Amino acid sequence: MHPPVKHCYEFGPFRVDAVKRLLYRDGEVVPLTARVFDVLLVFITNSGRTLTKEELMEQVWPGNFVEEGNLTRNVSTLRKALGESPDDHHYLVTIPGRGYRFVAEVREATDEERPNLRSNVMGNGAGESIEAAAATLDRAAVLDGEAVAAADHKMKRPRLLTSPLALALTALVILLVAVGGLVGWYFRRESAPPVSRAAPLTSYPGFELNPALSPDGNQVAFSWNGEKQDNFDIYIKLIGSSPPHPLTTNPAEDISPAWSPDGRTIAFLRRQGGDRNELRLIPALGGSERKLTETVIVDFRAGSRLPSLAWSPDGRWIAVSHREAGDLSEGLFLVSAQTGEKRRLTRLPAGSAGDFMPAFSPDGRTLLFSRFSGYSTVKAHLLSLSEDFEPVGEPRPLKTDERYVNSPVWTPDGRYVLYLAAANIGQREQTELRKIAASGAGLSERVSLLEGAIHELSLGRHLVYARFDSDADIWRAEITPAGGKASEPRRLISSTRLDNRPRYSPDGKKIYFTSARSGAEEIYIADADGSNPVQMTTFGGPLVGWCGWSPDSQRLVFSARPGGQSDIFTIPATGGVPKRLTTDPSDDVGPSYSRDGRWIYFGSSRSGQVEVWKMPAEGGDAVKITSTGGRAAFESFDGKTLYFVPLDPGKGIWKIPVQGGEATQVVTEPVSYIAYTVGAEGIFYAAAPDTNQQCLIRFFNFSTGKSRTVVVTDSPIDMPISLSPDQRFLLFAPRDKTGSDLMLIENFVVR
Repeated sequence: MHPPVKHCYEFGPFRVDAVKRLLYRDGEVVPLTARVFDVLLVFITNSGRTLTKEELMEQVWPGNFVEEGNLTRNVSTLRKALGESPDDHHYLVTIPGRGYRFVAEVREATDEERPNLRSNVMGNGAGESIEAAAATLDRAAVLDGEAVAAADHKMKRPRLLTSPLALALTALVILLVAVGGLVGWYFRRESAPPVSRAAPLTSYPGFELNPALSPDGNQVAFSWNGEKQDNFDIYIKLIGSSPPHPLTTNPAEDISPAWSPDGRTIAFLRRQGGDRNELRLIPALGGSERKLTETVIVDFRAGSRLPSLAWSPDGRWIAVSHREAGDLSEGLFLVSAQTGEKRRLTRLPAGSAGDFMPAFSPDGRTLLFSRFSGYSTVKAHLLSLSEDFEPVGEPRPLKTDERYVNSPVWTPDGRYVLYLAAANIGQREQTELRKIAASGAGLSERVSLLEGAIHELSLGRHLVYARFDSDADIWRAEITPAGGKASEPRRLISSTRLDNRPRYSPDGKKIYFTSARSGAEEIYIADADGSNPVQMTTFGGPLVGWCGWSPDSQRLVFSARPGGQSDIFTIPATGGVPKRLTTDPSDDVGPSYSRDGRWIYFGSSRSGQVEVWKMPAEGGDAVKITSTGGRAAFESFDGKTLYFVPLDPGKGIWKIPVQGGEATQVVTEPVSYIAYTVGAEGIFYAAAPDTNQQCLIRFFNFSTGKSRTVVVTDSPIDMPISLSPDQRFLLFAPRDKTGSDLMLIENFVVR
């Protein structure tokens, strides 16, 4: 009797199950994204052989346009998962100028050798296993042929199955493949035309955002927070290797540049603190600025700087996102480029969170824009305009299937809309570049597949887009006594995906956190030492926000966005079906329990701006607590005071009686977004990062009214900090490798 086909591979302390598509280390699952697992599988099936970057990209992304940087990032992520630094050579060796070689001894194991390994990833159903197995069989057929051709391949080729059962299964597989091929041929779409390879246009430290190509396609304007990463200004750069030229140098943030049709003027927004912005004009060659008007944009997304301006083709008007008094979210307005006069274009229906990213059609008769429903649902809309740019009828949505449609732009002939599509707004490995007929006829088609989280297209003679890179792990630091040296944190919970928002349970036995390790951001609970993480939710796409524990550690309260807008949910700490507590069309976010467990505090924009509200713990009518803007509320240990962060984190941390009243400032130092927690004797908070992007966690002592540094990190922290019940440890999730660069595809044509 012939031995079974071998689908398990071993090297060092690792075991790879190619059927289940899982990597184990000492019996525990090591979380990998699907793409990183593909890279690993190619390496181990070509062990000992040097693979060029071109070979790797062709095997991992067959038939798709990708950038070389995508391969580099996935290899780096794999090294991290294997616990190897770039200077180590236990598993992967970089061959300068050529590619990579997997140098570890790889042994194939039979199915009988596969142990009953434990997995900390939940929810993999039979359907997923069948799909993974089918994909693995298909890929293995290709890789095995290549491996046999390699003279230095170290593993034996698996024997063919010849038993009657195996032959029958083989025949069935061949039949299914044949039928699938016929079905695929019958329903095939026209393949997308080849697209030129993207190249970095910028690779500066920090964030380069809001790209805008000049009308002649020779220059790009963008917003960048500079070499010191201390403030956003408007820059202009020639297409090519020329250095950027700063157009503005104001201490306030300058964002969202937009070229006038004649290429002589650039409009931009200058942030004035809080929700206020100034719409200003400046000559493209530099010179004196001119203020047109003020706008109001509530920044309901942490640190978002969405493109919010577009010139009409005749240069007379500028479309801008703005909200008037009484509006619950941003609509689109026209502003006269001469007088600053405002005219409303859109008024949002209930449940919508804002209209952004406007773009006029080449003939000026249609306005394209993105409409946000909550945070995680974004749809492209079209608004017909008269010759005088008056709205004709109501906006109509483009019939795209994706939940998240980002940065829609017109093709130069006005026939198509090009956009970025993803299943959700959370962390993603790939973003599709798609097109759809502006007339609404037909289905959307893929133009290209771009690796990573892609934002903000600008299309003209070339295509420019912003590519965002970010990672976060959960760290723990011991709190040092007064006069002691600041603590050095250590990594507690880590994966190759985003791990965020940790929170100790009141009994100190568990840690709640959110993670994208399953492919979508979900809630997990781990032991207090970070071990045994268990997935608690299966929303499968919409963002899941931060969580609060009930005082008895039996329930969790959290925000999630399954319907677009964010609502408040509760779930037993032991698992179960989440219960929705709020259904208001506005966003409800950032919940926390009162100390007695009777109330839930949360932030909501239902009154027109984000304020702190409270409702009964089982749901019911909500009562507004703050009146000047606030979020991220936590009760004091005695249950008498409520602490919160104003909408402008530069104003520190404030307090208000739990029943409402006058708010007073407690911490005057600027806080890094909402990164703080309340202890028995004071407040721990992350100070806004300094010019070196170093972040300090400081302790404000209630008794002395003074702050001292307790933890130093090398990366910014912008999400809530958690304090252990014994007041000894802090949990937090600093952002690692955070930044964005601009990418360029020259002479881009959509066919």
